[in-house]
Amino acid sequence: MQYGRIVRTYTLGEPYATYIVAEENAAKATAMMKEQIGADASVECIGRASKELLRAIGLSAGEFKKVDPEE
Repeated sequence: MQYGRIVRTYTLGEPYATYIVAEENAAKATAMMKEQIGADASVECIGRASKELLRAIGLSAGEFKKVDPEE
């Protein structure tokens, strides 16, 4: 895997959430997050995550991690 995706999700009444997804294909990363968050969620791929970033946060293919700062 050369890179992953940065995905932003929004569910009505909740703040936006940002995830790093270890999936190169934007459509697959978006579908994966819709499955996890819920079909009514708005999911948008907003960029690429480098292989180095995936390695630094310990993600393997098909995994994801929420990366928003703690509130």
